[in-house]
Parts: sequence; C-alpha cells; structure tokens
Amino acid sequence: MKSKRSSLPRSTAMDPEKLLHFAQQLYAHALTLQEVIRNEGQVTYEVLRPRYDRQAAQQFEVFYQSVERPSRVRKRGAASCE
Repeated sequence: MKSKRSSLPRSTAMDPEKLLHFAQQLYAHALTLQEVIRNEGQVTYEVLRPRYDRQAAQQFEVFYQSVERPSRVRKRGAASCE
C-alpha cells in the first residue's frame, strides 16, 4: 500500500525565497493596515504602504541572507562575532 505522501509530486514544495517574499508582503500589509486603523483612516493605505514595504524589506533582509548562505558559513560567521 502506497502512502499518499510519497505519491505527491515534488513540485508542490514552495521555494524558500518565494515563501520569504510572500511573508514579507503579508507583514508589510499588516503593518500598513495597523497604521491606517491607528490613524482612524486619516492617512490612506496608498500613502503608507511604500514606507512599510521598505521597513518589511529591511527586517526580512536577514532571512533572505540566511537562505542564500549555507548553514556552515552562518555558524562560522556567528562564532567569529564572539
């Protein structure tokens, strides 16, 4: 009897970089909506979104770097910071 897991095509796996980009976009959207609500709609989404896109990009930059660099390099780099 074959398990369902082994019969799934491997192409269903999401690219880690694509996943991080999607998470960054969701985060920027959430920050923007929070600010619109906080300002009781006096500042529009369109005005705020570019700022929160930049903020999310900066905060997620470390995750993008961790995807690009092998874990062995990260460990060595982390040890040299001590």
